[in-house]
Amino acid sequence: MHIDSTFSVVAPINQVWDTLMDFERVAGCLPGARILNKLSDDAYQVGMTVKLGPVTMQYKGLLNVIERNAPEHRAVLGGKAQETRGQGTAEATVTLVLAEDGAATRGSVSADLALSGKAAAMGKGVIGSVTEQMMSLFATNLQAMLTEAAPPAPETPAGPGPAAVPEPTLQPTPEPTLQPTPAPVPASEPTPAPVPASAAPAGSLDALSLAKGIAAEQLSSPAKVLGVVAVVACIAYWAGRRSAFRLLRLCGRL
Repeated sequence: MHIDSTFSVVAPINQVWDTLMDFERVAGCLPGARILNKLSDDAYQVGMTVKLGPVTMQYKGLLNVIERNAPEHRAVLGGKAQETRGQGTAEATVTLVLAEDGAATRGSVSADLALSGKAAAMGKGVIGSVTEQMMSLFATNLQAMLTEAAPPAPETPAGPGPAAVPEPTLQPTPEPTLQPTPAPVPASEPTPAPVPASAAPAGSLDALSLAKGIAAEQLSSPAKVLGVVAVVACIAYWAGRRSAFRLLRLCGRL
């Protein structure tokens, strides 16, 4: 039975080749396959679980690297296994060739397969369909493995950016100094101008001027002058007697 299949991954061809040639690592990408023991760089003890429709079969056998051509990215593998719970056997010769396909790497797998037992009864159609499903899962898992192992892309140096604008320096604002507010000077009450002693308050009678007026008016008549003289004489006489009486009383006490 001859089966052809392909897969494609986005990775450099050399990286894909090196990964596929690491059988212990890449075996986990193929569903149901596992490396049980490494016998040499080109010989491995393997185990395989395959489900064909309702039937699940487990195989155990050997995988040998028949040819490994790194410059041409071509390898030939040979395997032989037997069912762990039955009499069925499987034997295959697989040719793997890698080719660049733009940014991707395309892999072509060509297998000559010989089966016996339950697997042989399934027919080529069922076996071919199961092989396509397994290769699809294998490509997905291989792509994830290659992506994780890929070196980080070099950072593109950024072009000269705009000149940095210096941030304004905040100068401390001096706090205003509180000047003591002078106490308000009470308005001085106007000092009243001194009133001359001789000046009489407004609205009052000037007694001296009045006396002078009366005297002038009385002396203007001779009869009035004689009356005034008589009055003055009486007053002087009375004042003299009173003074003499006080003097006699004082002498009597002594």
